[in-house]
Amino acid sequence: MKNYKNYLIAVLSGLLILSLSTQQAQSAAKTYDAVKLAEYQSCLNAQNNYDIALMQSQGGNGSMNILENLKNCLAYKPY
Repeated sequence: MKNYKNYLIAVLSGLLILSLSTQQAQSAAKTYDAVKLAEYQSCLNAQNNYDIALMQSQGGNGSMNILENLKNCLAYKPY
């Protein structure tokens, strides 16, 4: 009977810690997602506008380097 109570206490303590830790992580992620998304979108727009301006200055020659733009804005990408 004593081992059963100890086992039950350990399981309930584990569930309590798990529920507290997951609630804090969810609330913290929601506060920064909108800001990170806006910064990421702004960075991509700036990179694309630069590519377009560069092509126009060269008489329409050239192409947009999408993969390079994504790499340049990786620091702002929300996860």
